[in-house]
Amino acid sequence: MNTKYDTALVNKLNFEDVLLNSLPNPVYYKDIEGRFIQCNTSFSNLVNSSKEDIIGKLAYEFFPKETSNRHKLIDKKIMKTLENYLDEIVFPLPDGSIKYFTLNKAVYLNQDGTVGGIVCVMNDITQRIKEKELLIQQSKFAEMGEMIASIAHQWNEPLVELSAQVQKMQLLYSMDKIDKSNMSTFVYDMMIQIQYMSETLSDFRNFLKPSTIKKEFGIKKALKDIFEIVGKQIFYFNIKVNFDYENDEEEIYIYGYENELKQVLLNIINNAKNKIVKINEDKNFIGEIAIKVFTDSKFNIIEIIDNAGSIKEDVKKHIFEPFFTTKFGGTGFGLYMAKVIIEDKMLGSIDVNNILNNVVFTIKIPKKNN
Repeated sequence: MNTKYDTALVNKLNFEDVLLNSLPNPVYYKDIEGRFIQCNTSFSNLVNSSKEDIIGKLAYEFFPKETSNRHKLIDKKIMKTLENYLDEIVFPLPDGSIKYFTLNKAVYLNQDGTVGGIVCVMNDITQRIKEKELLIQQSKFAEMGEMIASIAHQWNEPLVELSAQVQKMQLLYSMDKIDKSNMSTFVYDMMIQIQYMSETLSDFRNFLKPSTIKKEFGIKKALKDIFEIVGKQIFYFNIKVNFDYENDEEEIYIYGYENELKQVLLNIINNAKNKIVKINEDKNFIGEIAIKVFTDSKFNIIEIIDNAGSIKEDVKKHIFEPFFTTKFGGTGFGLYMAKVIIEDKMLGSIDVNNILNNVVFTIKIPKKNN
């Protein structure tokens, strides 16, 4: 009996081993201390190590430190709750390239019902992420017209100042009143204007760069960066912008893709601005945009509110659909990509509602530790 039982057990283990190694997805098991106790061939190929070298090691040997720290906390949490967990990570390869994976984690139990550890199945989503990045960049380029117009407004004042300085310098030269002190003052004043113009271009270039990894960043600073580019154009149209932060003295940090979130905020703010400008063409109207940033137990929340009239219900229900637009010459791509960025890439939510005669866009982004 024992021989038959042992043979059956060995056959079962061999079958499970073959099954595990035949899976194209990287799979690993960890004990309650976080040490690897089993993995398949796909995982060992991914981390470029033999199974013998992997067993007994911690995640820090193979995953980025930030990812390992975060998942150490996640593993502790789900071993208490016994809930499954889905996450998205960035995995750098030795050649400098990057792969994107989802981690599907579950707790496994011992025969006596105690927690044995964590099993994780990884799914390579690199191609899907790259396709989305391409769409996001295309959407970002659609905002370039608005941004270039904003840069033109921002450059107007320093160009006027530079012109005045050059004319003044020419006048003093013709009167033979240029000395070393005057020249130093002219150069200093003109360099201030040139530096300002250079910073505007730098902000523009930074906006165009895709964010490849999630990181913590300050939402107040992100909004400041946006208004460094588009603020003057908004104020040129006499639109009031009110910022309402939960805590004026402290920064609120968001975990996600900084430039992509800026793209979402810029799209919504530009849409509100264009609505207000259109109303101003027909009547005298004091346009207002309010931006509120606050938190609850699970989310960082951003609300963008404009007073340019409510959205019709038949428009509202289609507003996040691709290629749907009410603007002449519009692509119908901006708000669709906003939804993709917030919900797919940052695992949050974006919604729009009418409150009286105001339109409120609400963005919720999970806090880092959730």
